[in-house]
Amino acid sequence: MNALEILTDMSRVKPYYQAIFSADSHMIIGYEVLARIETEDGVKSLGPFFHDPTVPIEFSLKVDDYVQTTALEYLLQNGEKTLLFINVNVNHILIDQDDDLMSRLITFRQKGLDLSQIVIEVTEHNVMGDMIKVATLCKNLKSMGVKIAIDDVGIGASNLDRIAMLEPDILKVDIHALKNQEHSTSYDGVLYSLALLSRKIGAELLFEAIEDSDQFHYSWNNNGRYYQGYFLAKPHHSFLEKNMFKDRFKKDIYEFILLERKKYQSEYGLSSQLNNQLETLIKGISFDQDSDRWMIKIAEHLASYCMRVYVTDDHGYQISSNAIKNNDSWMLNSDYKGRNWSWRPFFIENLVRMDEESRGILSDIYSDIETGEAVQTFSYRVADSSYLFIDIRVNQ
Repeated sequence: MNALEILTDMSRVKPYYQAIFSADSHMIIGYEVLARIETEDGVKSLGPFFHDPTVPIEFSLKVDDYVQTTALEYLLQNGEKTLLFINVNVNHILIDQDDDLMSRLITFRQKGLDLSQIVIEVTEHNVMGDMIKVATLCKNLKSMGVKIAIDDVGIGASNLDRIAMLEPDILKVDIHALKNQEHSTSYDGVLYSLALLSRKIGAELLFEAIEDSDQFHYSWNNNGRYYQGYFLAKPHHSFLEKNMFKDRFKKDIYEFILLERKKYQSEYGLSSQLNNQLETLIKGISFDQDSDRWMIKIAEHLASYCMRVYVTDDHGYQISSNAIKNNDSWMLNSDYKGRNWSWRPFFIENLVRMDEESRGILSDIYSDIETGEAVQTFSYRVADSSYLFIDIRVNQ
């Protein structure tokens, strides 16, 4: 169906509503408005129409305006206290001399609509205009009570500084697209960075395009407060009953909690085992100023755990070589001797914790810089100013 056919019969264009769920209440807290068209072959998405570069901007704006107005009318008439997420093309808004979006929202506010129920979605990395103007637009919308969501965060050329400039209330992460990007080896790192960013700027994380239980679990495990996707609910021509998926949602979350508890229990068990083993070993093998020789003796007793072992001083300078396991023997690599690791996340904090708690510490799982493997590091104080670090492969 071409653009003219759509414009000449707008009665077939309908807003559909895809439910968004909350982690804390397990209920539907809002809906994203999606443009659909009724055809002889069934209901179709208008996504291709909006993304077609050959379609004049005026055509896109007309259909967009119709869908938004219809959805806002439905929200007002329905009377439900729920959020309505509306996608906008910021590039179109910046060249719109009539300020149709603002005018429309003001009109509905005059009709009695609470604009704090409206969430405007913008895609930061698609902005071709002046970001200062976009930030001003977002500020004006927020002054009216409207919330701002940044869509497709982490995809394409997303810039954390630009995102922060817009002061969003919600960051939307397309978990399916992000995971399937090329060169996505740092997938976990991207999500970790987004979780930190959202926390710093006071925004909530919303994971969309969740297609299966694993993606749902992953979203929950990466600080997602809100969830959206076909696995949870498909787009519908009307609002759904808020509690209709609550029992199923609760069951899934309960299973996630059990899995996470088992994971942490396993990690605490490993940490406790390493602490006990090293305490016994160091009593029998006193720390030697020849740290390489001492380290190899220790590593031989921990061969089932280690892939790499080294020793630093209390300022983060490596005072030993790297002991690297090669088949059943250990090799020394002196290239890293003298390097300083105090810049690493939590390094200084962990040294203090080891001193205060008199126990070794097992790190979170991360990607090893050299091998790209998933590893954890166990650190343990072996003398007043010396600390042993043991890198352990993680079987995921």
